[in-house]
Amino acid sequence: MQELRLEDNSLSGTLPSELGDLSNLQKLDLDKNSLSGALPSELGDLSNLQYLYLSRNSLSGTLPSELGDLSNLQTLKLENNSLSSALPSELGDLSNLEYLYLSRNNLSGTLPSELGDLSNLQQIGLDVNSLSGTLPSELGDLSNLQQIGLDVNS
Repeated sequence: MQELRLEDNSLSGTLPSELGDLSNLQKLDLDKNSLSGALPSELGDLSNLQYLYLSRNSLSGTLPSELGDLSNLQTLKLENNSLSSALPSELGDLSNLEYLYLSRNNLSGTLPSELGDLSNLQQIGLDVNSLSGTLPSELGDLSNLQQIGLDVNS
């Protein structure tokens, strides 16, 4: 299976760690459901994953550092959840990432300078969180960046 698309299906419960066993998965789209609980670290085992869409759920907890292992990931959408923690520096390892959407969560801390390593990044959305501090100067190295949203943060 290359795609698992169950968006807008009123799914509830937690994400099973067994999702990490779907080694050929390229697209996981579970947007607009009622999923809750933490993101399983096993998602980092999806080495072929290109698109991870989990927006508009009730996911909570931290962003697992294992997401940085998704070397083929192009789009990460986790907006409109209840995720809390600092952004893991391992997100800077997502060398193919083009779109990073983490708006409307409870993320805190400063932006890791490693985000400046995301040379393919075109858009980043971090609006409506609790992020603080200054922007890392390394973001100035992102020559493909077209849009950055940081409204309504600390």
